[in-house]
Amino acid sequence: MATTQEELDSKRMFLSLKTVVGELVENYSVEEEKQTIFFQVSAEPFEVAFKIMLHPCQQLMTIYSKLSFTVDEQYRSAYSMAVNDLNYDRMYKGTFDFSVQKGITVYRIPVPYRKSLISRELLSDAIRDTFDTVTKYNQYLYDVSHGVEATIPQE
Repeated sequence: MATTQEELDSKRMFLSLKTVVGELVENYSVEEEKQTIFFQVSAEPFEVAFKIMLHPCQQLMTIYSKLSFTVDEQYRSAYSMAVNDLNYDRMYKGTFDFSVQKGITVYRIPVPYRKSLISRELLSDAIRDTFDTVTKYNQYLYDVSHGVEATIPQE
């Protein structure tokens, strides 16, 4: 259970987050009680979906972006190895998380805010970094998820 100070810090953080998201996109939805924001951004080759959630007890904000495709069972083993290699060699701010059971992939960036003031610029940068990373690797991961031999995009 979050303490009163943790709850206050989370409310301030959520207010800042809503302001930043409102500056970045026109349409978004908010679940106030769950301190969660949802929105989508058009991109090629796939739309990028966002779920940004605060976890008051952990004083943590997590940005999630679920990729828009599901990996067929026959390709999940090879795909999971590709995701693992991608995370190991290239992901420094966040990671791609793949559920072998469900066949879904989520890009995730955790941002701790315990006893910290997180600037709006940092929030905006974290959202933009998520968008940039997902759009950069979307086609590669999609191809691998369909058994197509693909080359990892250049850094």
